[in-house]
Amino acid sequence: MIKECNRPREFAFEGVAPWGRRLEEYRAFFALDDVAPGVSVLDAGGGPASFAAEACALGANVIAADPIYELPGEAIRQCFEATRAAMMESLRLARYRFRWSRYGSPEALERIRREALELFLADYEARRGTRYVPASLPHLPFANDAFDLALSSHLLFLYGDDLDCDFHVAAVRELARVAREVRIFPLVNLDGRPSSHLPAVMAELEAAGLFADLVSVPFEFQIGATKMLRVRRA
Repeated sequence: MIKECNRPREFAFEGVAPWGRRLEEYRAFFALDDVAPGVSVLDAGGGPASFAAEACALGANVIAADPIYELPGEAIRQCFEATRAAMMESLRLARYRFRWSRYGSPEALERIRREALELFLADYEARRGTRYVPASLPHLPFANDAFDLALSSHLLFLYGDDLDCDFHVAAVRELARVAREVRIFPLVNLDGRPSSHLPAVMAELEAAGLFADLVSVPFEFQIGATKMLRVRRA
């Protein structure tokens, strides 16, 4: 099983950070303007993102799945707080790896991440088990074609040092099982380099009869991370 190079020294925290994003960010890095209203959407590995809460408030049909949803809201808040200082220090050390035109500064970005957390938590307790389903890739508790669109934000490829190529192949095939279309962003590692897993994943998907292509998106935070992987039935 091929793994990425060692995690860059700037990002010294362990595991996947519970660092959620907001609806407007999802719209940009998944290029969601072409998605018709009313489609059913899965946010796989959503963590404390406010995407599901914000989108559903506007009438969308979104289910989020993440193993962290086994926890009560206060415990998720504690996970965020436990990671926050290390994440902020990492962002300051690696500031040169990012374009700051959207966010302005690490401190402004932290405020947005906290906004996402608070919006998520306000929605979470009342909708655990319905809108927020505890589940882990590569095994999801949903039927074939349960969704029109599955999204995976800042998990696959980004954490290539922790999640090997076989995991990525299994995870993307599972997303393609439960949804007619899959979109994944970003396609770079924490060090900002294109994931070494991506060519093998695309080859495996095409061998399985799936059509995988790279699509430019109107978003760039990690320098060079300007494309998403889109997977559809061939």
